[in-house]
Amino acid sequence: MDWGVVLAALLTAVGGIITTLLMMSRKENRDDHAKVMETIDRIGGKLDRLDTKLGEHIDWHFKEATNGEVPRRNKVVRQRASKRT
Repeated sequence: MDWGVVLAALLTAVGGIITTLLMMSRKENRDDHAKVMETIDRIGGKLDRLDTKLGEHIDWHFKEATNGEVPRRNKVVRQRASKRT
């Protein structure tokens, strides 16, 4: 029996199995990556909207706050003077 042929066939079979397993894991990785990117895009959109709302709110405070008064949506509340000791 020619051991070289047997060894070559055995290496080919093992190599084929390893290649198949690697290709399956690459497909799973690609699918997982797509799901993660979709989630990041969804969160990113929400963060952009939140950033805009927060920026508008801060601008509103800057425009309305004068002379130690803190504006509330419909009324102005005077801040208390801090005690000095």
